[in-house]
Amino acid sequence: MNTNRRIAKNTFFLYILTLSNYFLGLLLYPFLSRVLSVEKFGLIGFSMSFILIFQMIVEYGFNISTTADISKLRLNTKKVNEIVTSVIWSKILLSGISIFIFAFISLLLPMIGNNILIVGLFLIDSIIKAMLPDFYFRGIEEMKTITIRAVIAKFLCILLAIIFVHSDKQIVLIPISFIIGDSMALIITFIMMFKNGVRISKPNFSEICKMLREGFLFFISRLSVSINNSVGSFFLGLSFSPASVELGILAGITKITTAGEMMLTPISDSIYPHMVKEKDYKLLKKIFIYGGIVWLVGCSIVFLGANTVCSIILGAKYSSAGDYLRILMVNSFFAFFSIFLGYPSLSPIGKANYANAAIPVATIINVLACLMLWIFNAITLVRILVIMSLMNIILVIIRGSAFYKYRYLIPKK
Repeated sequence: MNTNRRIAKNTFFLYILTLSNYFLGLLLYPFLSRVLSVEKFGLIGFSMSFILIFQMIVEYGFNISTTADISKLRLNTKKVNEIVTSVIWSKILLSGISIFIFAFISLLLPMIGNNILIVGLFLIDSIIKAMLPDFYFRGIEEMKTITIRAVIAKFLCILLAIIFVHSDKQIVLIPISFIIGDSMALIITFIMMFKNGVRISKPNFSEICKMLREGFLFFISRLSVSINNSVGSFFLGLSFSPASVELGILAGITKITTAGEMMLTPISDSIYPHMVKEKDYKLLKKIFIYGGIVWLVGCSIVFLGANTVCSIILGAKYSSAGDYLRILMVNSFFAFFSIFLGYPSLSPIGKANYANAAIPVATIINVLACLMLWIFNAITLVRILVIMSLMNIILVIIRGSAFYKYRYLIPKK
């Protein structure tokens, strides 16, 4: 299969993956926003946002750091098995650490402890998601496998939730449905990986330490993303309550913007292994030009029709949330450029450290800004959204500057 066909095929399957993760999810969240009160919907949104931090701890950025290794060594079965073994055992170790940290936080913060059942169940689901060996299938550019299990998992989650959740009384069944669906996905994915001849052996602690050390910057980068995505919800929860109208609105509009931004992920993920191997910056240039135009049009449509979008997707209770959505659309617009100026642009020229470093910088600014608002008792939903919208602007500035500075490293073809 030639390069263009392989990229097109992988992009196609990753779009189906995105459809299952987010647009099938958009069938679930409008349902939940209608059958649950705004406050309980906010609790679900808060829990999923907060637990994302622990999912990133377990994932440790392996989907980026080891994808490149698998891509380069895919024909060396022994090396691939060593990488997969080290990653899986590393994730098991990180899962234990995550559970310990969560238990400590739940004792420290009443807003977590008072909702321990719901948040704890979402923690279990996040660990199951993080254990998925997607790094392997991305590395061998076999996106079809990831897509099949994702569609099955998401469909099962939605089906169970729709059948059993009808009011606030059944809220606990929402994370349980996620656990069942994602457990099925985990089993299917491991079976498919084993059919490819991959074997997991006993842990080698020196290799695990090496793997964790080499992936540390990617871990910091991915953890920073999850912290940045969660910090607004966290401080709103501190100032109001995890079950508040403010959290309900934030949960609703972030589901909309996240679904849109995830349209970019299939393209980024499918070209990343190709860019690492081929350094095809002509392809990347076309994506910037044509993709940027399409993205601008899409963001503009949502911005202008924000109230209608909220009403259609989330229900009449959220019809006045359009102004809040418009603020977040600024962040979504810059997401296109921050993503493609990141790993696809900088990794092939050996400057992935700039892509990694940009995210902690943006996150520190985000956290400090929210902390200052909290100290001065000045937290409002609008101010939190404005701070959130700075994230991708900062990323574009840092990553774009690095790419421009080292543009001379791009191979002349």
